[in-house]
Amino acid sequence: MAAKLLTDRAVQSAKPKSKPYRLADGDSLYLLVSPTGSKSWQLRYRHNGVPQTASLGKLELVGLAEARKKALAARRSAAEGEHLTREKRVAKARKAAAASNRFDSLARAWLKREAKRKGWTPDYVIEATGSVERHLQKLNGLPVEQITAAITSPVLRKIEAKAPAMEEKVHRRLYAIMDYAVEVGALRQNPLPRRRARKSSTKHFPAVVDLPGIGAILRKAAASDPCRGIQRAHVLLAFTAQRVSEVVGARWGEFDLTAQTWAIPRARMKKKDAERGPHLVPLPAKLAAQLRQWQVDDNSKGVFVCPAPRDPAKSVTPEACEKHYRDALGLGGKHSPHSWRSAFKTVCSEAGKERDVVESQLDHQAGYKVESAYDRAKRLDLRRELMTWYEATLIAARDGARVVSLQRHR
Repeated sequence: MAAKLLTDRAVQSAKPKSKPYRLADGDSLYLLVSPTGSKSWQLRYRHNGVPQTASLGKLELVGLAEARKKALAARRSAAEGEHLTREKRVAKARKAAAASNRFDSLARAWLKREAKRKGWTPDYVIEATGSVERHLQKLNGLPVEQITAAITSPVLRKIEAKAPAMEEKVHRRLYAIMDYAVEVGALRQNPLPRRRARKSSTKHFPAVVDLPGIGAILRKAAASDPCRGIQRAHVLLAFTAQRVSEVVGARWGEFDLTAQTWAIPRARMKKKDAERGPHLVPLPAKLAAQLRQWQVDDNSKGVFVCPAPRDPAKSVTPEACEKHYRDALGLGGKHSPHSWRSAFKTVCSEAGKERDVVESQLDHQAGYKVESAYDRAKRLDLRRELMTWYEATLIAARDGARVVSLQRHR
């Protein structure tokens, strides 16, 4: 007599018991009912004469009709000598490997490794992670073996049209991620072309360096309404001529507002040789007054001078500043946060200011590598005079006063 087949009603109405039990559907297909009430399909079969059990899925995902189809396919595979459970484990492992070989998974692993290997600061970790997540998100989900120059080129060209300097950073990070994929065995070789490094002598950041143009930027920035972190970073960039990475990471503990100085730790500077000590930046009077007001506004609770809008325990990122200049101020390809260094150098040069003092303010090597305490103090005094003059010059340009660029007589 043929075994009685299950019905949908019988499957749904099966009640749990104190011990697991099976309901047979014929041809070695069973519904397993556990004491907790969960129900799943099982197929009993033999592999090399040894009894085996293969799971075909839970009832809420696999109905009776589909379970019979899956059982039929599984019986055919078993008849051909396949070990069903082993094949399932292999397929699961392959799926996991495929997931780990996706671009987003490898990008996260690369960021984590590089941060540890190179000792990235927390600020730089945020910047690099944000850059990869924002600019390369179209590659997420793609297996790295499918990523070619034909796929990445449009992504990079779109960035380059708005921010050439940012495109270079993104390309370097993208190439490094693909190199990492080769290291871990996800790729045989990096399919992306390596770019030749540009000579430093030919690398120029676009910058507005004439005083009327600088004044227009300062007025436009004053009329914009960014978060306080971006607004403060802009002021520090314009009136101190320090690098954007040095500005956004500024902490209140680095400022002596009585002496009107800002001591930037050497670890955050581009040139990290410890023997030079912190880079001491003189603060002109009006900038120092602004900093005192910002400190009052922060109610002595802030750590960063340029806090992030959603988390004051973090600082804004260089990329956020660049985006503000590019989008809100419409300065893409014309003037970036880094451009204030070029503007400072040009304005001072045209006014005949002493070159060594200007270079010293920019933390470029000036004079002897090892200087006496007296020489350092004297140079700081000269820089303080320079920055007082420069602050007044920028304010005059911002406020629309008639500014005449003083050309040196040759």
